[in-house]
Amino acid sequence: MDGFVFYTNYESTKGKAIAKNPKVSVSFFWEGAERQVIIRGIAEKVSDAESDAYFNTRPRGSQLGAMASNQSQVIVSRESLKSKVDALEKQYEGKTLTRQSIGVVIL
Repeated sequence: MDGFVFYTNYESTKGKAIAKNPKVSVSFFWEGAERQVIIRGIAEKVSDAESDAYFNTRPRGSQLGAMASNQSQVIVSRESLKSKVDALEKQYEGKTLTRQSIGVVIL
């Protein structure tokens, strides 16, 4: 895959904004060059297979957290989120987790 790849949840504020307007930019500090780098381009989704491959590299706890979290939504409490993760952990005990709306965007 050519370009810069980053990961987002399609249902997050960022994911929805990209769906409406795929013109995006990425900014980061490049310490070795002592410069800030800005990259602009058009974001597009990569294949489901590539998104699945990324999801499968994440630790199980991270996968469960992604499944439990309603991205960009206020949570009632840390305990409520933990309860959702615990419930999913029991529900999927011994089972392989699959990617839901988490995806990959390439720039």
